[in-house]
Amino acid sequence: MGIHKPVAGFINHLVPKVYDLFKAMSPDAPVYRGNWALFHDLDGALDLYTPSGHVERNEKAKEYAYQGEKTGRDLMFRAEYQTLRKLAKSGAIVFSIRTYQFYLEDFKTYPRNEAECLIKAIETVHPDFIPYKAMPCWKDASLKYLRENVLGLGRSGTKWKDIALFFGGSIAVLGVALLVG
Repeated sequence: MGIHKPVAGFINHLVPKVYDLFKAMSPDAPVYRGNWALFHDLDGALDLYTPSGHVERNEKAKEYAYQGEKTGRDLMFRAEYQTLRKLAKSGAIVFSIRTYQFYLEDFKTYPRNEAECLIKAIETVHPDFIPYKAMPCWKDASLKYLRENVLGLGRSGTKWKDIALFFGGSIAVLGVALLVG
């Protein structure tokens, strides 16, 4: 029984390492790993099932355009905590997944470094995994949302709140003067 169709990046880069890991595992040392994804086509945090599979779903997916605050309710972040445990008698390996899903806007309630880490993860995905994660559909919108709406960064990466605190009310006066003058 499979979890989903083969993933090119996994086949090309990880299969030999995974087989070596399986051989070396012992029953008293489970292995843990994490995985993440972003989705723009879920019906909510409890929508976990993809009957058609990732490949077919991603081929049909359309690009999601940034829509300001609405983007935070349209894009869903999924974190998976996966456990592999080798059984002592049979040597079989049991694979379990614990899945957490929440809206991208929820990153506003987490420590700042959580959003910064997700941005870095999105920007550094290996090219072989981009189709599997359907990144062309959501990458630009998610990065813009995380930077502008969660972290409060402007286009250049400047944090507008920090500028306002530094200049106090004079930044608003300067803005009005530029508009009027």
